[in-house]
Amino acid sequence: MIIDRHLVRQVAMPFFSVFAILMVIFVGYSLSRFLHKADAGLLNSDEVAVLTFLKALIAMEVLLPISLFFGLILGLGKLHNDAEIVAMHASGISELRLVRPVATLAIPLALLVAFLSVYVRPWAWSTTYGIIAVAEASSDIDRIKAGQFYLTHEAVAGDEGNGQQSDDRERAIFIETISPEQMLEKIFIRTRTGDEIQVIAAETGLLAARQAEGYQTLELNDARIFKRVDDGPDLFAHIEHFSIRVEDAQPHTPKYRSKSVKTSKLRYSIDPFDRSEYQWRLSTPLTAILLALLAVPLSRSNPRNGRYAKLLPAFVFYAIYYNMIGISRTWVEQQSAPNIWWAPSLLALVVICFYFPRLHLGKRKI
Repeated sequence: MIIDRHLVRQVAMPFFSVFAILMVIFVGYSLSRFLHKADAGLLNSDEVAVLTFLKALIAMEVLLPISLFFGLILGLGKLHNDAEIVAMHASGISELRLVRPVATLAIPLALLVAFLSVYVRPWAWSTTYGIIAVAEASSDIDRIKAGQFYLTHEAVAGDEGNGQQSDDRERAIFIETISPEQMLEKIFIRTRTGDEIQVIAAETGLLAARQAEGYQTLELNDARIFKRVDDGPDLFAHIEHFSIRVEDAQPHTPKYRSKSVKTSKLRYSIDPFDRSEYQWRLSTPLTAILLALLAVPLSRSNPRNGRYAKLLPAFVFYAIYYNMIGISRTWVEQQSAPNIWWAPSLLALVVICFYFPRLHLGKRKI
């Protein structure tokens, strides 16, 4: 119908505009956080780009319903402001009739949100945790920045025959100046293995090109070394030329997180965090539809009030609902409630209450 196409066009433009604005804001915020880590030598440029993209995918399950909700408020608000809705009502088109074109937008979007929540969300989180684990273990030359502390962590196997257990080796490297030729000045290296501590300081040095996979070589000139051990005297040394091998740590296996677990594995889990995550993934498409339905009666306004008259009430409704669903997830995680469905149910009840006074009008109009 012509009216349906007209309504879809009026709503689609503000929907895409709101989504674009929210996505730009979110991507800018995420990018700034990852760039801060990149400046500290914890991430490289490729990892920053991939992590930002993954964060954007994860955010879409929330940004799309919000964008449709406010897009409907703005689009229908414009029609109310231009008195087009009044003319439709005068010609026999009820408010319930306006739900049909809204549904043509809301249902496909809800299916997209369901796909993002059920399949894309766990994949994106799992990939994100994997990239961060690799970044934390890497000792790539590009990660060492002048004036920044560079930290490595690795497990060192002990001598099982002598009853020694494995210890963690932590190394902190600080370089004041790095030239384009990889010449180094003012170098400080502190290594801790169990209770043993080794400190190395050198005036100049060179980070040699990688000659084998698994480690890099740091060559120091005029190095001063202090080492404290448990079973002997402390060691002091002054070495004219000293080489140290910087090992590439192996990425650790990311710990279990509900967000990165496939939906099929969460379905029968009794863990409260898994249940909360599973129910959240199922609730997102329902939320998209309920918010779209709420936007139709919520956008009612007098033409004299302007197209933006209902933006504030819409924001209040949205804020209250997402606070409620956040609280419901916390209650499930704390085992204070069996599920989160009371929040979407309450939103559905609000939608019904908005439509109820006009249900009888829909029976008399087209």
